[in-house]
Amino acid sequence: MKNRNRTIIPIIAAMLAFSAIGARLFFLQVWHQEEIYRRAQKLVCREHPEMPLRGMILDKQDRVLAMSVKEYSLFADTNLMTEPAEVERQLAKLHVSIPRGILAAKNGSSYIPLTDSLDLETVKRIKQLRQPGLGFESKFSRRHPEGKMACHILGVVGKDNAGLEGIEYVANSYLTGEKLKNLRMRDGRGREIAERLLKPEELRGADVRLTIDRNIQFIAEQEIDRAWRQSNAKKAMIIIQDPSSGEILAMASRPNYDPGDFSGSWSALKNPAVSDIFEPGSTFKAITAAAALEEKLVKRSEVLWCEDGKYKMYGHTINDHEKKGLLTFDQIMEYSSNIGFAKVSQRLGKEKLYRYIRQFGFNTVTGIDLPGEARGLLREPEKWDGLSLPTISFGQGIGVTALQISNAYAALFNGGLLLEPRLIDEIRRPDGEIIYRSERRVIRAAVSPEVANEIHEMLIGVVEKGTGRAAKVPYYSVGGKTGTAQKRDPSTKKYSPTSYIASFCGVIPANNPRMVITVVLDEPKGDYWGSSRAAPVFNKVAARAVSYLRISPDQQTIYLAKGGNETTVALKR
Repeated sequence: MKNRNRTIIPIIAAMLAFSAIGARLFFLQVWHQEEIYRRAQKLVCREHPEMPLRGMILDKQDRVLAMSVKEYSLFADTNLMTEPAEVERQLAKLHVSIPRGILAAKNGSSYIPLTDSLDLETVKRIKQLRQPGLGFESKFSRRHPEGKMACHILGVVGKDNAGLEGIEYVANSYLTGEKLKNLRMRDGRGREIAERLLKPEELRGADVRLTIDRNIQFIAEQEIDRAWRQSNAKKAMIIIQDPSSGEILAMASRPNYDPGDFSGSWSALKNPAVSDIFEPGSTFKAITAAAALEEKLVKRSEVLWCEDGKYKMYGHTINDHEKKGLLTFDQIMEYSSNIGFAKVSQRLGKEKLYRYIRQFGFNTVTGIDLPGEARGLLREPEKWDGLSLPTISFGQGIGVTALQISNAYAALFNGGLLLEPRLIDEIRRPDGEIIYRSERRVIRAAVSPEVANEIHEMLIGVVEKGTGRAAKVPYYSVGGKTGTAQKRDPSTKKYSPTSYIASFCGVIPANNPRMVITVVLDEPKGDYWGSSRAAPVFNKVAARAVSYLRISPDQQTIYLAKGGNETTVALKR
């Protein structure tokens, strides 16, 4: 009996022990399975928050203008290395170039930079060596396949991968995306053995597609660069805009910079086409003419006396660059008579002129997708003196931006509608989902379609018979206006006799407007006239752009038998 009890007691004890162990295992693996798994994961895995690859900026045809590349740098901790010479030999076999003998020479150092700009495949091959003491650091580098092209539109990215200017700044939250959780696996000694992205579908931020066309941008960049260098101008700007939609097809300025390697002053990052304020000169006469025609205060056929080029008002002499006597209102526009517009402005009055200036979008931001846009300068009518009305009517005493002029002319060539200029076309996720798409937005009707059409015809006359002849493109109708404006000397507070703004704003084809092109040269040396400096730039850009876009000619030139004169007629379709 005693022997039996001696046998049963250990068996019972063992059964109770196994039951306790089983209960404990059941308790741990069933009831507390999730908690145990989390604790184990903390020992083996570490979550490392990481910013995704920055999204791309694309042109209208999805061609890459800006993209990010993740680059890795390799460093060494020789305290963890047993055979530095062998590490160098293995790296050499992988074609990883490091200074020869650096590991042996700096033995005992905990951080030795070896090389940078490594791609992911090279990093993986180095990790497969499983050499202790080798580590990696990563960073994003912004690349621009087209170099400096569209730098003032694209902007720059800072060291923290955040946009600082241009589209990079405006669309930063979309381009950056959300932080990713990178799961890094470690062995028993804490060494990293693998990594896995928890959200592989979110590898980069959203892509931003612009309205600009890379090829048209290239044409604009090339021609404005040539004009800037030839004229020795302080600055140069060009904008190409679709008048029917408000889309910006190209925008370029000089001087420019490299957005991938910017080391200049912050002021150089500003986009002059939207931030620089200048007096427009005679390009502004189209706005005054539209206001006068809308108010029915003048007819295009009406004849006015232009005082043979000199006209005194309020103790000041207004001059024309050509001495003219009697001119129709059309001819006043064609010959760009300051005196003619000064007289018409007296009929308008300051309140009405001010109202139309505002209706065309001056003295306020246009709403374009770019930072740093200037409002311009325009005093309220009650602050105008006697000379303000006539001088503002021909573009002095008012400050505008190149974009404001372009957008106002777009309204004149689309039937009178002031549109919001657009630069961002759409924003989409890497999987193709569109999260934003811009649409044509009408701000207001600046003038009636009938008056817009009359100005349209008058501006064609400027190119056919007046100061804008250098802008003519063979076989295409062109309308536009030249501008030559004196700049104020900040030291004397008076107009400078040597500093000018030369400009031209026009449309092609004028009979079916596709592009409004605005050219501005700030302080060209020597020849400073808009007719001979800016209009030829329009001509070169327009001729190349219509060829690229395959826009059919709408005119043909007829040479007359006697006298060798030429005339143009519209083609019937």
